[in-house]
Amino acid sequence: MRPEDAQGENGSPVAAEELDRLLARVRRPLTEVFGRLEVVAGDVIARRRAALADHGSFRVADLAGIKPTLLEQAGAQEAADGFGFLVAAGVLPDRDRHIEWWQRGSTGFVQLRLNLDPTSVDVYEYFEMERFAAGRDEGRGAIHGPYVDYFGADRYVFTFALPVIDDVFLGVAGADLQMHGFEPCLLAALRETAHDAVLVGPERRVIAANTPRWLVGSRLPETPRDGVGEFVAVGEVGLDSGWSLALAART
Repeated sequence: MRPEDAQGENGSPVAAEELDRLLARVRRPLTEVFGRLEVVAGDVIARRRAALADHGSFRVADLAGIKPTLLEQAGAQEAADGFGFLVAAGVLPDRDRHIEWWQRGSTGFVQLRLNLDPTSVDVYEYFEMERFAAGRDEGRGAIHGPYVDYFGADRYVFTFALPVIDDVFLGVAGADLQMHGFEPCLLAALRETAHDAVLVGPERRVIAANTPRWLVGSRLPETPRDGVGEFVAVGEVGLDSGWSLALAART
């Protein structure tokens, strides 16, 4: 261990300063994605209010008008695999379960079609998914993954989710980001530091690291804690991510 990483009761002042700088970097790409989802949420709310004022109900055809916004936001997000909106129960009188989702294909974005029939054995049961339930039950956003999206894209992705609320819970705006496209943004945030840095998810799984010391997808034996074991500084990323960033002395 180098002198600047020597531990006091609250960890190294140098490491703490470095941690704050890296946390700010990590938050930037996350904030950008959630900002795009806020645009989608605003369009959903505006179209629902207009539909209710015009003809007294908000239907599938009204919601379909968000397509240009979805395509715009997805196209502007380089790593985007798809953008969409998952509707809450009871919001659309003509369809209890509905998803407006546009996914990147070989020639552009195409509408994703999923089996939403609750009587089917292979139903896409999004009501029960953690990222949907976080918005419905707790009114908060979520980041899930990276994981293999077998139902939707069959690709390795992160899913960002943002609740859409206008007096009542309307559903969740979401974005899938391909791991191979988004990981470089995270790695860039962890560069130019004198420490080994690892970004860890809520299940202690490694999301990104600036060193081969920790392998992406592997699980740490313990939750990183400031000044405990190999880690000299640990901080929460926040933004409903459940992620933490931990620094260790270079080996």
